[in-house]
Amino acid sequence: MAAPGWTSFGFLALSLVFFLSVVCSEALSHPSKDKLDSGRSVDCVNRMRREEGPREKSPGRRKRAGDRPDRSDTRCDNNDYTEQVRDGTTKFTFHNETNLSVSMTWAGENNGVLLVLTTDEWGPFVGPTMLWRSADYGKTFQNISKKINNAYIKKDNGMYKSLLDPARVLLVSYMTGGETDGSFSRIYVTTDGGETFDGITLNFNVDTIQFHPKNKDYLLAHSQNDHSLYLTQDFGRNWHVVHNYVADFKWGTASYDTDSTIYLTYDPKHMSEAESYNYDLLKSTDLGENFVVVAEHVYSFGQQGQFLYVSIELNENNFTRVMHVSRNGGDTWELAQLPSITPDRFYSILDMSEGMVFMHVDDEGDTGTGTIYTSGADGIIFSVSLTSHLYPNFESVTDFYKVKSLRGVYLASQIRNDKSIRTMITYDRGGVWQPVPTPAGMSCEKPSDQCGLQIHNQYSRVKGINAPMGPLSEPNAVGLILVHGHVSDALQTTNPDVYISDDGGYNWFKALDGPHHYAIGDHGGLLVAVPVAEDRLANTIRYSFDEGQCWRDYKFTEEEIVFTGLLTEPGAKTMKVGIWGFGRDDHKWRVTVIDFEKVVTRQCTDDDYDTWLAHEEYHKTGIEDACLLGVKETFRRRKKNTMCKNGYSYEVQGEKHQCTCMDADYECEYGFHRDSENKCTADKDYISKFPEVCEKGELQEIKSNGYRLIPGDECVGGTPPQVSLVDLRERCSKSELFDEQYGLANFKSYFNKEGAGGKVVAGLTVTVILIAVLIIAVYYGKRWWRRKQNQDVYRYSELNQTDDVTLEEDHSSKTWVYHDDSDVDLLP
Repeated sequence: MAAPGWTSFGFLALSLVFFLSVVCSEALSHPSKDKLDSGRSVDCVNRMRREEGPREKSPGRRKRAGDRPDRSDTRCDNNDYTEQVRDGTTKFTFHNETNLSVSMTWAGENNGVLLVLTTDEWGPFVGPTMLWRSADYGKTFQNISKKINNAYIKKDNGMYKSLLDPARVLLVSYMTGGETDGSFSRIYVTTDGGETFDGITLNFNVDTIQFHPKNKDYLLAHSQNDHSLYLTQDFGRNWHVVHNYVADFKWGTASYDTDSTIYLTYDPKHMSEAESYNYDLLKSTDLGENFVVVAEHVYSFGQQGQFLYVSIELNENNFTRVMHVSRNGGDTWELAQLPSITPDRFYSILDMSEGMVFMHVDDEGDTGTGTIYTSGADGIIFSVSLTSHLYPNFESVTDFYKVKSLRGVYLASQIRNDKSIRTMITYDRGGVWQPVPTPAGMSCEKPSDQCGLQIHNQYSRVKGINAPMGPLSEPNAVGLILVHGHVSDALQTTNPDVYISDDGGYNWFKALDGPHHYAIGDHGGLLVAVPVAEDRLANTIRYSFDEGQCWRDYKFTEEEIVFTGLLTEPGAKTMKVGIWGFGRDDHKWRVTVIDFEKVVTRQCTDDDYDTWLAHEEYHKTGIEDACLLGVKETFRRRKKNTMCKNGYSYEVQGEKHQCTCMDADYECEYGFHRDSENKCTADKDYISKFPEVCEKGELQEIKSNGYRLIPGDECVGGTPPQVSLVDLRERCSKSELFDEQYGLANFKSYFNKEGAGGKVVAGLTVTVILIAVLIIAVYYGKRWWRRKQNQDVYRYSELNQTDDVTLEEDHSSKTWVYHDDSDVDLLP
């Protein structure tokens, strides 16, 4: 006979065990979601916030930076342009405007129309909104809040602009002043850059909006309240439901998609109050009238170019998942030759813009590092490009950066064995990575064979390093890159300086001392920078007309303002620059606009340009000079010593010439990696694990010397290192190719609707629950203890410091990108 109270105690204990098992199973069902959309939607809206105090811590050709091994001989003229700059300067103060946040967008192209929205939100409390409009590049503003009925516009996701027609702007407001909850929204739309607005009441609460990439009238809107997706075909006037229980959505953008194609992930379990991470991927080709299931058990999906990727649950017991790719919109799928990953790890597509894929695969053990793989042109076969790539799962930031001003150039951060961080650069789309070259005339304070330019980006900024901006480049400012960095063997915590390369990253020089906000104008013919200390006070702007060789200062205001940002029209075309901030005492927003066309008045002629050979430094000896990725590229660029403007409508002029294939046109094949002699050698462990590849239903055995042509390489002829041999052995089915350990044992049921039904959930006994709880508790307990006691942090260089600096996590300063955090963040 049970002791008194045992029955109730046992019931209570079992109830607690069951509750814990539910909680832990929820934690298991929320792994790191993969970031499969490298083409982050362009943010057309600049946002600033007023905060007090400092932030946390051949003939006719010419070389560019390489011509200046010592900049001490650089001759800058003594012309004083202060009066011309002053003539081009206007100032405006927003009186009776003290809202904390400002969002702004250019509502037109080359017409000077700028919309500014000020908001003030504190949790559930919403203050009045002010909408301002300028028609003269920010020199003067008018308060047009009455045109939107003095509505309370949302601070986050409250202003949207069409990429197809910048004059089309959409504002999302709360239904009533100060009311932040509810099931309705009201939007205000303009098609004339804010001259007029139309107000429309919606019967759903708008969460996010996505513009169509080709049709300016089509919009998709998601409601977080009911997780439904809505469509309008008349720019917001009328809406209807497309689908319910939608987790993510995208317009189809591939060549095989029509203007009516929509992809979305649907939750078949209708878990509206929690994320299931186990979705169906649906596709519609008729604007949502009909949908078909193209994949099941999907964690994430993404599309860019011809590739449609999905991360698929491989094993429903341990939540392992693998990556698949389709090149026909989901009609057929192929297994991407990448490692499968466990719940605490993630995939992340870093870039797909040059006909290939950069894919980050997280390492095991919460190291904050992973491996970058690059794909072949088919998007299926991947090869190792860079190991120990810094990408902390718990921080959701990456220093990976595509240089927009020169084809094939990328930057990334790598963790070394001693946990120090160094910057790596590739000039050939990931074929070979190397340290960034040391700037001309500079050396490390301590002799080191690892000396180079170490560049700060997202990770440094979220860790409190005073690097206001990451790398900056523009497609129409050919070869130009601005960065914050140090010359050292690893990144430092001291204030960085500004360095510039004008040849795509081959040669660098120090341009400015200390941290700055910088911007590019006139297609590279104008550079501006505002020096900003930790207290963010500023009253001086620096400008250069020769790509950073010579700088001049201009004091744009007598009183120092709390600087919040530089604003130029998108595209780096204009010479008009807006300097934004607010007063130290009155807290009023201020903007100073400088028109540098008052200084540079002459339009460039053909004599002001010369021919520049891109990638000339890549091959100082070789079959053909300056051939990279199979082509030799030349560009017409403005001479540095000329005083003229490119003009708003200027277009880059360039020519391509195909080259003969040579060793540099090849990268390591699947299962091979670069050795210490930079040769592709077989990774025996990797090859033995995945000896075969299945493509288009064919089982293929890879026999290769380890080289393949780099995707997108356009070389012709020549002699490759060795032709790869591929034997087609027999027909194969996806469901029997790989054993259960690798993960395609259940592939057929995942992609066959008939095999996906009939699932039965068996009841669990108390013993099973107890065992599950113990296993989960031990697993997560070990992870939590390891994370607390031996947390992976990265060491910055000890130069100029007495001890190594450990930078702890600081989520308050997190820079958000589209990448879902690991389940470790669910732990205390």
